[in-house]
Amino acid sequence: MGILDSEKVAKIKRILKWHPRGMTISDLSSEMKMNRNLVAKYLDMLLVSGQVEMQIVGAAKVFFISRRVPISALLEFSNDPVIVTGSDRRILQINEPVTLLLDLPRESFMHKLPEEIGSPFMQLICTCSNSRDPHATGENVSDLSCVIRGGDCHFRIKQVPTAFEDGSDGFTFIAEDVTSRKKYEEMLRISEARYRGLVQSIGEAIIGTAPDGSITSWNPAAERLYGLKEGEVLSKQITELLSGKSRNELSIILERVAHGESIRRHEMRMTTGNGVVFDVLISISPIMGENGAVVGASTIVQDITGEKMEQYLRQHEDQYRTLVEDLNVGIYRSTGDPRGRFVWGNTALLNILGYHSISDLRDVPVIDIFNEPDGRLELLEELQKNRFVKNRVLHLKKRDGTPFSVSVTALAEFDENRNVVFINGIVQDISRIIVQNGLQK
Repeated sequence: MGILDSEKVAKIKRILKWHPRGMTISDLSSEMKMNRNLVAKYLDMLLVSGQVEMQIVGAAKVFFISRRVPISALLEFSNDPVIVTGSDRRILQINEPVTLLLDLPRESFMHKLPEEIGSPFMQLICTCSNSRDPHATGENVSDLSCVIRGGDCHFRIKQVPTAFEDGSDGFTFIAEDVTSRKKYEEMLRISEARYRGLVQSIGEAIIGTAPDGSITSWNPAAERLYGLKEGEVLSKQITELLSGKSRNELSIILERVAHGESIRRHEMRMTTGNGVVFDVLISISPIMGENGAVVGASTIVQDITGEKMEQYLRQHEDQYRTLVEDLNVGIYRSTGDPRGRFVWGNTALLNILGYHSISDLRDVPVIDIFNEPDGRLELLEELQKNRFVKNRVLHLKKRDGTPFSVSVTALAEFDENRNVVFINGIVQDISRIIVQNGLQK
């Protein structure tokens, strides 16, 4: 079966959304009133296209709706230019840094081939795409350069295979601007006096040290990263910026640098002035004097705490799902239309609202659980305006009509016309607190 019935696909995905704990093939077959083998074929194809996920529980296969974050939401969190293309190489999505880099409106890019944009930067995207081995898997990384606004710009472009929700595929191009890093590497070949001004303006933390490891220079980016002024660290040992075993590790690395060796992208843990430990990549190069002797070292420090956190979250996704189910606060996802519909909710939410399962709750308009209908509309207006609400008190009613109060923190998702499409929120029952405060008064 190579073609999926779109109605059956939508129904399978809808049923799986209503059952966040997952369903077996038999459960789905019973719910869909379809042949078990036919349901299994649908699930296999949805699994391949990334629209569902599967876990083995005992002897059974349990299927879940895919918990992926939409690409459009992730794009805007990146400070690097990001371009998403389909299998036909036409541009499907870009983020704001692309429009700022090329000074062109978003509509100038959509559904066009990169070469049709007429920009040196977009030619890099074509070069990156054409240089990829058609049999290769995984991401492809290319270091490419071009002239933008009369200046040389250098980019490290990652080409990542991308699967879309409809089963089609394409590529995501992430262009990291490494111009500053390239310029700095060039400056390492000349004396410290000539490149000090550039070092002060570079966006990455750069630390200069003497042969004995004492700090001799400290640029503004280092001040921002560590929370320490240059005067607070000059003459101190660079090893004081590290904790635990990392101190001995850096001492050994500095000995290698003192013999003329360069260290590239070595992962370590450092400490801010406030004692906060964070993950970094360091690159250390020796500074040579006129006679060829090593007269110091220059260290580039890149904070990778965010990347490490993303890696950790990916590795612990299953644990996270279990944790969400076990939390004492309600977590939900609902549509953003005036009446609203619950898409998903954890067990705590069902207990707070007095429902036994998400399937019981799904047909209840969100507006109907408000004691005052205007409460729902006021919440939507605030989300429309600010995108986010924190600890907002709402007055609701349970399934049996019992009134109660909750504290809600919520984040809105918008479509391209800035209409609220979905709301993700956290709900805490505060009725007891309100009653206690009332008695105290």
